[in-house]
Amino acid sequence: MPALPFPADPSAPIVEWLFFDLNAYFASVEQQERPELRGRPVGIVPLITDHTVCIAASYEAKAYGVKTGTAVEDAKLLCPHLVLVEARPKLYVEYHHSIIEAVEKCVPISHVMSIDEMACRLMGRERFLPNATTIGYSVKEALRSIGITLRCSVGLAPNRYLSKIAADICKPDGLVALTSRDLPEALFCLKLSDLVGIGTAMEQRLSRQGIVTVKQLWNLSPEQMREAWHSVVGERLWHWLRGADFHDPEFKRKSVGKQHVLAPEYRTREKAYGVALKLLSITATNLRKFNMWAGGIGVIVHFLKKRPARSGDDWTEPPSWKAQKRVYECRDTMTLQSHFTQLWHDCPPHEPLQVGVWLFNLVPDDVHSLSLFENDETRHRVSIVMDELNRRFGQHTIYLGGLHGLRNAAPTRISFTSIPKLLDF
Repeated sequence: MPALPFPADPSAPIVEWLFFDLNAYFASVEQQERPELRGRPVGIVPLITDHTVCIAASYEAKAYGVKTGTAVEDAKLLCPHLVLVEARPKLYVEYHHSIIEAVEKCVPISHVMSIDEMACRLMGRERFLPNATTIGYSVKEALRSIGITLRCSVGLAPNRYLSKIAADICKPDGLVALTSRDLPEALFCLKLSDLVGIGTAMEQRLSRQGIVTVKQLWNLSPEQMREAWHSVVGERLWHWLRGADFHDPEFKRKSVGKQHVLAPEYRTREKAYGVALKLLSITATNLRKFNMWAGGIGVIVHFLKKRPARSGDDWTEPPSWKAQKRVYECRDTMTLQSHFTQLWHDCPPHEPLQVGVWLFNLVPDDVHSLSLFENDETRHRVSIVMDELNRRFGQHTIYLGGLHGLRNAAPTRISFTSIPKLLDF
């Protein structure tokens, strides 16, 4: 913890939150591990193929317009000398834990938002802006102690929402403070899309209502904000923009799922089925971790584009296929696999590129209706025992027979909302 003198001026601005966002995290870790990549445009991909997207890009690549979600084919056109690197999720999780340990020597971490975003509630004299700024720079130094390529943007503000916006203002490696004194004028230079929670669809909805600037949004009443969002989220945002600091409401999970871009050797209908079963097995395990039950199951398959039969013809792309069904509340893997197999029967015979499964109509334990059938309870107990063995000895130590031979298929990835444990790899 850096030395924090009491401010000479007791009227110094106060901030309540410090938010830090690791810049180009996956790419920065790879550049740390592989010095030959430093200073070069790097795109991180799930696997080396043109039929996927960049899940991260170094700032050297971003200078050419390559960003998260850019198709590899497009990225190569934007930056012909782009270096593609296959993602190593386990490595990123290892660095993540090292970063948490280093940062907590400077300030306790209150919320881990994702693998590369964390928020810290400031206490006591930490809240005075000069001291908060000192802590922010100490966080940056802590990252450099782990790896010289690691950078972060720091945001300081009266609440967590504004601290994230502040961190996004100056990237990479910036430090920005938004105090109550700065509001609302400091926000008026931003675009609507710079505000957390306003994506493309929401921005278009606001535009249809004649709201195209942050100042126009600010001038709405709480009731108008609620109406614009068609939910209480808008009213909540009205208060956050004015610096109000209150806890987020408890998140109610509506669905859980996984998707995966298939490696070339798995791009047949039969092998894609096996990979989808593995995704379902992982999803069912997560469902049980959340202490929830599923009342529905779905599957989606994206197919590979077909090369033109003649020169000059357009590429053809079979439509994606999607199917879902409602089921009696369950969460054991065997029952879910049975429902999935019924859905898969109607999957078209095109060459699959990506598969995904999800469980929906989730119900928490305390409102789940017990089954009247003994077999259901037996299968549930079997799944719980399998979970415990895999938790103790490593993921996929024990699995259903249908997954045999798929240990290396659909490896563990890092999602936006959860960070895998090292035992999951």
